[in-house]
Amino acid sequence: MTGEHPVDSRASTSGDQSPAIGFVSKLFLSVFVGDVVEFADKAKRWGGWNWPPFLLVLSLGSIALLSAPDGPFHQFVWVYTAIGTALALALARLIAPSGGRRARRWRVLVSATAVICAVAGTIGMDHLAEHGEIDVTGRTRITPDTATNGSRLRLVVDSTAERSRLRLTLTITDAARRSQFCGPETTYTAELPGNANTRVEGVRSGQAVEFPLGGLEGEIEARITLLTDEGCRMSLSVADVVLHD
Repeated sequence: MTGEHPVDSRASTSGDQSPAIGFVSKLFLSVFVGDVVEFADKAKRWGGWNWPPFLLVLSLGSIALLSAPDGPFHQFVWVYTAIGTALALALARLIAPSGGRRARRWRVLVSATAVICAVAGTIGMDHLAEHGEIDVTGRTRITPDTATNGSRLRLVVDSTAERSRLRLTLTITDAARRSQFCGPETTYTAELPGNANTRVEGVRSGQAVEFPLGGLEGEIEARITLLTDEGCRMSLSVADVVLHD
């Protein structure tokens, strides 16, 4: 008898087996596997392990929504779908019963999918903030708002060229609807001042046209010439103006 006590190999305090490292590893893994993680042989019954993935998804979704830029709603549909899917899956995993081993495997897949969707939504929102469409219709004016054949008009967008292209749509209607019907035959030409390469011709009411804005500084301006039948008086209004890449 030597009086020495047997050493318990499970009491290691350093390396991969240390309690601190083991706890952190299990906390990290809980983001994906939740109640599958064993902690003091009680994790399968400890619902607290199901909260980390839900809180992570909730945080990412909140960051994405708070950083949402202005712009047409259609470009945000897939981002909102990803965030909504992530929150739904995370909540379902949080409140669903643990079940057997097969059920827990499905919960791992649900958690991973929720986190991936949340990350995708956050990255997507950041991309839209840098490269998404910007609706500047409300900051655009055209003068004069009525014109005849050959009239020249000036369109000004009160915004800097935050994107590389401008998409413009004008509406042209008869100014005297009871005495004339010239709309179907009316077109216009347009170009950016000092850049003949941007010239577009034969554009009709409601038709969208594109202008490259590379290198443009200051406010955006376009020169428009109306082409209609002699004697016709037309009203022009801005239907849609969008900056995009």
